Amino acid sequence: MENLIELKNVSKTFQKSFFSKGKRILKNINLTVKPGEFVVLRGDNGSGKTTILNLILGLIKPTSGQVELMGIESKNPESKNRVGVVLQETQFPKHLSVLELLDLFRGYYSNPISTKEALDRVSLTDKQNSKAISLSGGQKQRLLFALALIGNPQLLILDEPTRNLDEDGYREFWQQIYRCKEQSITILMVTNNQSDWDQLNSLATRYITLKKFSEDLEGSQIEIEESNVPVSPVSNLNLDADQPTSSNNAFFAQLWCEVLQISRTPLYLLGIVLPVVLILFIPKDNAPEGMKKAVVVLISALLLTLFSLQSANQISIERSEGWLKLLRASPLSSINYIASKIVIYLPICLGVVLLTLITGSLRLGFSFDLFQWMRLFIAFLLTAIPLFGLSLTISYWFKPKNVNTMSVISLLIIGVISGLVDFDNLLVENAMVLSPVYHAQSLILSTINVNIDKQHSDFVLDLIWLLWASGVFITLAVWAYQRDSVTE
Repeated sequence: MENLIELKNVSKTFQKSFFSKGKRILKNINLTVKPGEFVVLRGDNGSGKTTILNLILGLIKPTSGQVELMGIESKNPESKNRVGVVLQETQFPKHLSVLELLDLFRGYYSNPISTKEALDRVSLTDKQNSKAISLSGGQKQRLLFALALIGNPQLLILDEPTRNLDEDGYREFWQQIYRCKEQSITILMVTNNQSDWDQLNSLATRYITLKKFSEDLEGSQIEIEESNVPVSPVSNLNLDADQPTSSNNAFFAQLWCEVLQISRTPLYLLGIVLPVVLILFIPKDNAPEGMKKAVVVLISALLLTLFSLQSANQISIERSEGWLKLLRASPLSSINYIASKIVIYLPICLGVVLLTLITGSLRLGFSFDLFQWMRLFIAFLLTAIPLFGLSLTISYWFKPKNVNTMSVISLLIIGVISGLVDFDNLLVENAMVLSPVYHAQSLILSTINVNIDKQHSDFVLDLIWLLWASGVFITLAVWAYQRDSVTE
C-alpha cells in the first residue's frame, strides 16, 4: 500500500442551517501519509486541524473530494481495523473499570494485543479494577493511549496526546512513542504543547502547517516542511490482506458493555420494580376486564418513559462527553452499536411486561389464556422496537442539551395520538390512523379483547404497520448516528 492516509482535493464547509451560506474551513486539500512516516500537523486555533482528523477518521464527510484511510474509504469502519486513536476531550462511561474498557475495545479489532500488555505499556496495571472516571487527569490520558494501542495498530492518530500528563506519564508516553517508531508504526500527531518539540525534533519526518482559510489566501492552505529524520523502513506491510474485524466479536463486546452499564444503573432496577409496586394501588373493585386494561396501560406508560427518557439521556451523555466520538473512530460499525442497544433493551422491556402481568393477574384475579399471552408478548415486542428506534433517532439528531426536551415533547405527541385528547374532527382522526402509535395501541388492547371503539382495528394491519415503522425508525437511527453533528 503506497499511502495509509490520502486526501484528494478535499474541501469542507460547515452549514449551520439550510438557509445560511456556510463557513468554509478547508479548500482543495491534498495530503498523504506514507508507511513509516512520523507526521506532525500544526496550525493556529481554528485553522481546521481537528476537522482534518475527523475527515481522516470518517467522522464527517467532505463537502467535496475523497478521503481514504488504509486504502479504504474513511467512513467504512473496516478502515480503522489497524488504526489507534487518541482524541481530545474524551470522558469515560462512569460505570466501567479500566480493565472493562480495554476488554471492550479489544473486542473491536481483529488482531489485538493482550489487555495485560496494554496495561503494562502505560503503567496502569495497579489501576485495572478502578473505575475509569476516578482516574487522575494524567491516568485518564494514559488509558486513552492504551485504548489506542490495544488494536495492535499500524497507524496512530494522536490529537494532543500529552495533555494533562504528569511528569512520569509524560516520560513514559515518549518512551512508548520511541518504541512505536522502532516498530515502524506510522504516526500522525497534532500538538500545541511546546514541551513536545524537543522530542519531535528527533522523531518527526515531516511537518505540515495548516493555514486558516480565507478568501484572500493565496496558494495552498498547507505548507510542508521535510526534516532530516529518515522514514522508518516498513517491510511486509500488506494491510489489504489483513483479517477483517469480526462483526460478531464487536457486537458481543458492545453488548456486554451495555449489560454492565444497565446492571449498575439504579434507575433501571427501579423501572423493573415500579410497575409491580403501582399495581398495589389499582382498586380491586373494578371489573376484571377493566383491571386488565389498567395494568396494560400502566405497562405501556412506563415503557414509554423508560425508552424515551432514560435511554435518550444515556446516549446524550455519551455524545456530549466525547465517548461516542471515540467509538465512531474505532472499527465498531453503526449497525453493531445500534443493534447492541436494541438487543439489551428488549429483554428488559419484555421482562417488565411479563413480571407486571403475572403480578397483576395474581393480585387482581384476571387471567389470560395461552394464545393471549403469546399475542400480548408479540404486541409489546413489536411496539418496543419502533419506539426505541424513534428514541435513538431523537438522541442522535438533536444536540445533547435538547434531547430530553425533545423526548418529553415526543411523549406528549404520543399521548395525544393515543387518544388522551379527544378530537372531534374527522380529518384529524383519519390522520391519527396513519400513526404507528395508533396501531401499537390497537394491537396491544385487541390482544386482551378490549374494545377500543376505533375504526380500522385489524390485527394483520396493525402488525404490518408496526413492522414497517420498525424498519423506518431503525434506519433513521443508524443514519442519525452516522451524521452526528456533535463530532463536527
